[in-house]
Formats: sequence, structure tokens, C-alpha cells
Amino acid sequence: MITMKTRSSLEIFYSVVLALFLREVQTRFGSQKLGYFWAIFDAMFMVLVFAGLKSAVSSNSMPGLDFPVFLATGFLAFFLWKNIVSKSMSAFSANQALFSYKQVKPFDTIVTRIFLEIIVSIMATIVFILLGLYLDLDIAVKNFNMVILAVVWLCVFGFAIGLMSAVFSYFYEFYGKVINIIMTPMLFISALMYTVDSLPPALREIILYNPIVHFIEMIHGFYFTTLDTKYVDYDYMLYWTIIPLWIGLFFYMRSEKRILSS
Repeated sequence: MITMKTRSSLEIFYSVVLALFLREVQTRFGSQKLGYFWAIFDAMFMVLVFAGLKSAVSSNSMPGLDFPVFLATGFLAFFLWKNIVSKSMSAFSANQALFSYKQVKPFDTIVTRIFLEIIVSIMATIVFILLGLYLDLDIAVKNFNMVILAVVWLCVFGFAIGLMSAVFSYFYEFYGKVINIIMTPMLFISALMYTVDSLPPALREIILYNPIVHFIEMIHGFYFTTLDTKYVDYDYMLYWTIIPLWIGLFFYMRSEKRILSS
């Protein structure tokens, strides 16, 4: 007598995410020449541009650290967060045809895309480290564990905003357009090319309302020996992580059947 082994929910989730991951890789990179190249060197292009502009204007505005390294840490973190949010936001509509399989849930598509973005970010970081070693830049980390904690927290924050945005933008197209518009100025108001301490007090108070600034300042403060984290508000970061996560999970659970059946 042949007995069929019943798979657990975790095993099904793992199998679905793995299959979706392979599909995402093929869809995003398989049909495009140099697709992997542009995925990894997207942040590098921005670093080269702004490092060149900064060196042309002033070469010693940030004594005690290599400005290209300062830019790289900020841009890598920002693009990781930005891609997590933007890719999560379009996960449901891009995989709508797969929801006819009862094993595939909308939540799985978001997890898959976040996993892929983390892998791409890790690959980009390795390239930057190798390039920094080749150019003899100072890439030493002051507190490696706290930098990793900041990046992991940033990923959770990105997941929270991404899940909430995925649900809202699926039912309200206008929401997704607004988020995409906001992403562009966020590049310049997230302390990627400067420190909060270098800003005038009035401007400093305004920019600290941006939660991304606190994450970038945390990464920079624990990465470079000449910088600190005195402007990082951990409670503010926690609120911005927990509240969107709760909202996203709440509305996702209420609307999952509608997403599957639409």
C-alpha cells in the first residue's frame, strides 16, 4: 500500500518561494543582456556621479573618511529599501496568473521579491568591497554587528511599507503612483550625500521627520569612526516599522481572498 506524505505548511511555503524565486530571476535577468550587471551596478553609477561632483566642489569636506565609501554605504542601503518597497508593491499584479494554484499566496510573492532584492544587494556590496580594496579605500567598519542590525531593521521596515503599499496599490492605483513619485525626492532628502550634523538646525529638524534618515545615520554612525548616532531616534524608527507592518498585515488578511479571486 502506497502512503502519500502530507507536506507541512512550512514545506509548501518553502517550495512555493523557491519556485517563485527561480521565476523572478528568469523574468528579471534571463531575457535581458547585462541584466545582472545593471542590477548590481545601479548604485555604483550613483556613487561615481556624486563622488565626482563632490570632489570637484570640495575634496576635504568630510575629513577622516573616504567619501566614496560614505556614499556607497548610504546608496546601497537606500536602494535596498527602495527596491524592496517598489518590487513588493507590484508583486500581486505581476503574479496574478499564478494565484489559480491554491498553494501560491500573494504573501509568498512579496517574500520572494524581498529575498531576491537582498541577494542582489549582497552581490553589489561584495563588488563595492572588492573595488574598495583595489582602490585602497578605507572600508574598515567601526561596529560590524550594529551595521548589520541596522540593515536587517531597514529590510524589515521596507517589508512593512512594501506589504502595506502592495495591498493599497492593488485596490487603489493612485496610491502606487504617489509612492513612485515620492521615491525620487527621497534620494536627496535621506542623508545619503551628507550628514544630518552638517545641516543648519532648522533644516535638520525638518529632515529628521524622514524615517529613512535615521536608518542611514545609524548605518553611517556605526560604520565610520568619525561619525556618531546622536541624531538617531530608535523609538521613531520602531514606530515606523511596527505601525505600517500592523496595517499591512491587517488589511492583507482582510483582503487576501479578494486578491486571489480578482
